[in-house]
Amino acid sequence: MRLNIDTTILLQALVWIVSGGGASYLAYWLIENVPFLVRLAAESKRYVSLVLPAILTVAFAILGYLAMIAMLYEPAPIDARAWIETLFAVAVLSVIGAQAIHGRVVLSKK
Repeated sequence: MRLNIDTTILLQALVWIVSGGGASYLAYWLIENVPFLVRLAAESKRYVSLVLPAILTVAFAILGYLAMIAMLYEPAPIDARAWIETLFAVAVLSVIGAQAIHGRVVLSKK
């Protein structure tokens, strides 16, 4: 008897982390729950919410993308330019995602 196991769960989790909003959600959660970030003034918190997702996403993207390459889900970028373009795209997506989450959760309460 063969088990019918979905072997794409790891791939789906990595894609969610790298490009599906995982880092955006983590950045939003940190800004709303880490005491020194919660105490920031609104304007400072706004700047942190723009920078933190990008930093987290690059870190997540590097680890997630390397895991995807190691698992042979994705081919490795062919040169440094491809790496930079991929990481930039993921970082921008994360910043937009964090702003969208903030707008949906916080601003909808006002």
